Amino acid sequence: MSIIAALNHNRVFQSQDSKAQNSIEKHAEFASLMEKTINAKPEVTDPDLIMPISLNRNYDEISDQARDYYQFALEVATERVDPELEDDRLKEIQLYQETMIEIMDMPIEVEIEQHEINEALLFGSLGIDFLQYKEMGVRIDMLNLMEQDINSSQTLLTSDKEKLKSVLNERREALELQREEMLAGTYLEQNTDHKGEIKKRFDSIDFKP
Repeated sequence: MSIIAALNHNRVFQSQDSKAQNSIEKHAEFASLMEKTINAKPEVTDPDLIMPISLNRNYDEISDQARDYYQFALEVATERVDPELEDDRLKEIQLYQETMIEIMDMPIEVEIEQHEINEALLFGSLGIDFLQYKEMGVRIDMLNLMEQDINSSQTLLTSDKEKLKSVLNERREALELQREEMLAGTYLEQNTDHKGEIKKRFDSIDFKP
């Protein structure tokens, strides 16, 4: 290879390396900005007025779309509950198992709304699939709604609620992690057997009173 060719080759390599580094830095900066916005702490300093994160969810901010999909998931799950179960408590536990499976597996269609255009353009400039990111958010909202129903149940025992929310939190945290990875540019899509994983997880839990 001639000296000129070698220099040109080196310039190309340096240019590609610089572009890759710039892309990484952009993703890191964007992820940091989004994290600060999403996890902004309240200005309240009185510890007695600050709720634990698991309880500090604003259900009023959940979209109508998430609420509609959640109601549909409940209807589908209800049809899957074993009609021969006589214990209302066990029926409700099975209902939430099937609802969780439906939330994770059901197809969800999302669109870019008028107020989301600028955000979607920013995501696109960084190579992030905004619709996929939004879809994950809808599933998280559906899990939040299910958590609300679990908390308000008059049939479940306190221990049942804690066990159900433990499984629910695992699903929610997985979705939240995937969204963080999308913002950081490290997300790799994988096929997950949600139904198998959730059933296995429920089978491992002792729901005896």
